[in-house]
Amino acid sequence: MAKLSVDKALLKAKSHTKKGEFEEAQKLYKAVLQAFPKNKRAQKGLAALNKPKQSTAKQGPPQDTINQLVNLYNQGQLAAAVEQAQALTEQYPGAFIIWNILGAANNGLGRVQAASEAFKKVTELNPAYADGFNNLGVTLQDQGKLEEALAAFNKALAIKPDYAEAYNNTGNALKDQGKLEEAIVSYEKALSLKPDYADAYNNMGNTLKDQGKLEEALAAFNKALAIKPDYAEAYYNMGNALKEQGKLDEAIEAYNEALAIKPDNAEAYSNMGVTLKDQGKLEEAIEAYNKALAIKPDYAEAYYNMGITLQQQGKLDEAIEACNKALLLKPDFAEAHYNMGNALKDQGKLEEAIASFNKALSLKPDYAEAYYNMGNALKDQGKLEEALAAFNKALAIKPDYAEAYNNTGNALKDQGKLDEAIEAYNEAITLKPDYAEAQHMVASLSGKTTTSAPRKYVESLFDGYAKKFEQSLVGNLEYNIPKLLADIIVKECGSGSLGSVLDLGCGTGLMGAEIKDYCSNLEGIDLSKKMLALADAKMVYDKLIHTDILDFLANGELCFDYFIATDVFIYVGDLTELFRLIKSRNKQKGKLVFSTEKSVTEGFQLETSGRYSHAKSYIEGLCKKFDYSISYYAESDLRKEKGAFLTGGLYLLDF
Repeated sequence: MAKLSVDKALLKAKSHTKKGEFEEAQKLYKAVLQAFPKNKRAQKGLAALNKPKQSTAKQGPPQDTINQLVNLYNQGQLAAAVEQAQALTEQYPGAFIIWNILGAANNGLGRVQAASEAFKKVTELNPAYADGFNNLGVTLQDQGKLEEALAAFNKALAIKPDYAEAYNNTGNALKDQGKLEEAIVSYEKALSLKPDYADAYNNMGNTLKDQGKLEEALAAFNKALAIKPDYAEAYYNMGNALKEQGKLDEAIEAYNEALAIKPDNAEAYSNMGVTLKDQGKLEEAIEAYNKALAIKPDYAEAYYNMGITLQQQGKLDEAIEACNKALLLKPDFAEAHYNMGNALKDQGKLEEAIASFNKALSLKPDYAEAYYNMGNALKDQGKLEEALAAFNKALAIKPDYAEAYNNTGNALKDQGKLDEAIEAYNEAITLKPDYAEAQHMVASLSGKTTTSAPRKYVESLFDGYAKKFEQSLVGNLEYNIPKLLADIIVKECGSGSLGSVLDLGCGTGLMGAEIKDYCSNLEGIDLSKKMLALADAKMVYDKLIHTDILDFLANGELCFDYFIATDVFIYVGDLTELFRLIKSRNKQKGKLVFSTEKSVTEGFQLETSGRYSHAKSYIEGLCKKFDYSISYYAESDLRKEKGAFLTGGLYLLDF
């Protein structure tokens, strides 16, 4: 090789080296050395080619390269940061700082497994790097590997004992394990090292809330907010704690604060919806759920909560549609299957409801509420033994389930096992001493006659009965009293105009529908909001009021021509005060029209059904005492019970 060609070869090799074309440069240097083994320039060039790989692995990348990568990460260009970092790890496999950025960028993209692998590499390359172990712990926790996460945090703390963030993250992992007391100890250590650590106060607040220590939780959230006034998450968590305390207005205020800071917080809208539902503001609740879904269209929990609210509105088809949307997004959502079952049960689709409850139980075998409501559906089908088996399963999971004991009592009563029923009701009362329904049923089965059914009992009974009320009573039990009484009233009136009428215990509006065309004004009152909603849908009443009958008669403006009560006095018992108030407070003469179940004894009697019967002589005694006169009385079949008709009295009184 001539000197001129050697010079050209060396220049060309140098050019290849600058371009990173190391193989081509190496071939040229070797060709020169083959011809001139002692050529110093070729020897030096070839040696330099091998040096960069060894050098970069040991020395790490240039600072400019790291700065560029950090800038990509800080600017939120996470995908680009991952791509560049991945390439750099091949060039600088021993540079732990590159692996650390790769882990952080992957974590930001939700690639938890890839992040975890990168952080694990960081700890292998630099076993003294506390941040690496802390970051690894966070990604392991995100994967549900809590023991491994705790081990990583402990290594971080062994390296850096004053590492407040690692103590905070240890608390989070312990909280996820249900070790709440240990979690609080970790948060306290974090705060002793870093007193202005808002995140630690926020996390401690959530842990205290999980312990039921709501006041202490709120104090922790307030400390977080004192440090960091724009802390949306702390306001959101405060709203959750206030909601659990029943401070619903304050909870909504906290959610609004969270949303003012972070308007795209779908969870805050969803939980605000639940709070509004609890306040009875159902339309506002639906609006809140829709806002949550506008932000996060795949938010299964928001659809689930919407389904519950729509069910409360009586919009059962829409409720089922919302549950289906939740389940399309999250097929293993046991609670959505359960709520679907509740809506189907309210529609009377009992087999489909039971299938939904079974699906919920296949996903969540310890779901006591699903067994309980399956029991209710089976009871409605008349499958009392199967219902009792379901209630027993609910109680095996949740021994303090008062409602399951109560409904066990109802099923045993329907079987005629009255002593066992009383025992079940008493268990319910032991667990829940103010349980009105159970107390009432114990009285009825024990032969004790009380003066009236408890308000809570009547309200709960008819809220639960509302959707199937007319089908069950009119369709199945051949109930026709509203039409019979309407015919009697209209015939007795003669003029065709009844004037102003108050329907006492109007229910779903069966009586109102019969007499509306004859009234100048028709008002209805009832204890059950769900019954009133159905009455309202008939559009026959001028006014509907949710109230107790005696409360209304004692405090309302009474100026009515007729007071009508169909199948109402069967839940009142002692009618003395009702007769007195109507006579003394109505501003004009009028008529009282009602039906009763017939008592075979004198006075009034609490029957084993939980309803009251009244003797005709008892009504006559009240008429004499308060100056009413009976202008019409007849005995009639009221409705069927256990295949036979109940007999009762139809009354029209003048006062």
